[in-house]
Amino acid sequence: MPGGRGCAQRRGAARTLRVVLELLVEWYDGVELWLVQLVYPLQVALVLAVLVPLCWGVARVVDRAVDGVEARFTRVRGTGTPVGHDDGETGRRRRTA
Repeated sequence: MPGGRGCAQRRGAARTLRVVLELLVEWYDGVELWLVQLVYPLQVALVLAVLVPLCWGVARVVDRAVDGVEARFTRVRGTGTPVGHDDGETGRRRRTA
């Protein structure tokens, strides 16, 4: 038997993946239709409420990853951490009373 049990499992996995992707596409179509039917100011507010935190999080992860790679491959060891990465410092000077 050239097909065997492994072939049937692969077909089952492919069928399951196709069903999951079809459900995902249907869900996305529903969300898209709902969003497009909202008035424009609500569309903008909703998109900003989702995209701003998402983009901020991605930028933070990329920043940390670049810092990590840079620290790993730098020739100068023990130079300290970049500005803004020590205990929440922002790199600004604090006022003295």
